[in-house]
Amino acid sequence: MCKNNANNEQSEITVGELLSAISENEYPQYILEAINLVREWMNEVTESDNDSDDDDIFAAIFGENYDEGAGGIDSLIERLEGIGEYADIIPNAKKPEGKSDAVIVSITPPDYESGLRAAIDYAAVFNRNKCRRVWIISDTFIFDDVIKFSPHVDALAEQGITLRYILVTPWGWVELPLSGMTATKHSFLWRNDGKAQKQ
Repeated sequence: MCKNNANNEQSEITVGELLSAISENEYPQYILEAINLVREWMNEVTESDNDSDDDDIFAAIFGENYDEGAGGIDSLIERLEGIGEYADIIPNAKKPEGKSDAVIVSITPPDYESGLRAAIDYAAVFNRNKCRRVWIISDTFIFDDVIKFSPHVDALAEQGITLRYILVTPWGWVELPLSGMTATKHSFLWRNDGKAQKQ
């Protein structure tokens, strides 16, 4: 009988965590909005790259507009200014205000670990007294780069500072854990909601 109760209790916890993971309570509305804006921007950049007559194979693969031009990364940061009411946006031309939440935008940088490093530096050094949660929104997840920083992620978690990594594509997004200690059941749930999807 005790065994059944233990199993039932475990099932209830799992169901509760699953419901929490797919509800808006797990992700603040401003993060869902930021993810949708990034996905919309990715779709626009991809479309404009496909419409170009450029024969450069690298531009066709990586997208020339990710870094420069009207559809460049600066235009994405401008679109995200509205969520600055809730979180510091990095990178940004404005100095971060020191809010308890921060959003690191790490889209196709030349150094793929830069987003994670910026998150750790911001939480541990530049806003240590106020920072409680950092969201990294990226289009790339490279395990070798992430594993190097797992001890830093765990040390911040022990201090009450959470780093959350959102991998975004034009077709959806998923949260990935940055260490074994911080992995939860809400990780690995692929989501495809919002207006950004295009067929």
